Amino acid sequence: MPPRWLPGLSALVLGVLPALPAAALELLPTTLQLPAAASRTELWVHNPGPAPWHGRLQIWAWDQQTSAERLQPSDQIIASPTVIELPAGARQRVWLLPRTSMPVAAEQAYRVLLTPDDHRQPRYSLPLFRGGDSGHGRPRLWVEATGSAAQPVLRLHNGGERYARLSDLAYQDAQGQQHLLLPGLAGYVLAARDRQWLLPARADGYRGGRFQARLQDGQVQVLPAHSPPIAAGAPSGL
Repeated sequence: MPPRWLPGLSALVLGVLPALPAAALELLPTTLQLPAAASRTELWVHNPGPAPWHGRLQIWAWDQQTSAERLQPSDQIIASPTVIELPAGARQRVWLLPRTSMPVAAEQAYRVLLTPDDHRQPRYSLPLFRGGDSGHGRPRLWVEATGSAAQPVLRLHNGGERYARLSDLAYQDAQGQQHLLLPGLAGYVLAARDRQWLLPARADGYRGGRFQARLQDGQVQVLPAHSPPIAAGAPSGL
């Protein structure tokens, strides 16, 4: 099957499509991690009701380009069960484990997709990472910023060995005033990849200030710029 490309603000990338009143699932954890060596992890799926939820769980390999997300079917991660049938109020544990016991040298990224049989119900997508264990490297982020301020685009590069999960993306102007640009989850930048965000125009063209975001460890990181103004361009998915 050829790769699928999902440009724009894709709910598949952000995690969850707009919730419907019936059978909106609760998923824990919302970011899944498998160690580099053979091991397993678990996903808990809870249906608070009022209607039953029936669907399938699939694992897709996940890659990024600057303006698109790439998802491709993968058999490298095994899920059990793959058919989910949850009456209202029920919980289900799903085991996730690698097909091979060989450790991986670099972090691998996947998406766990839960697709309902009833297309009126929401579909869910959770990130799953294998490798990149804690203590073996962190995201190394920087901003590439060049061009016009009329159509500002923030491009982030991740030169590290682990993914970056960014929340509360903000800009601090030259006077030290904080401007929250994307509250909550802004998106992910996979290891050795880059992503871009469309930003509101500013008279100063984002010159003289700095960007910052909260990473998955809860710490706020300033994002150093490699060049002064913001690049002009089209928005991409988060």
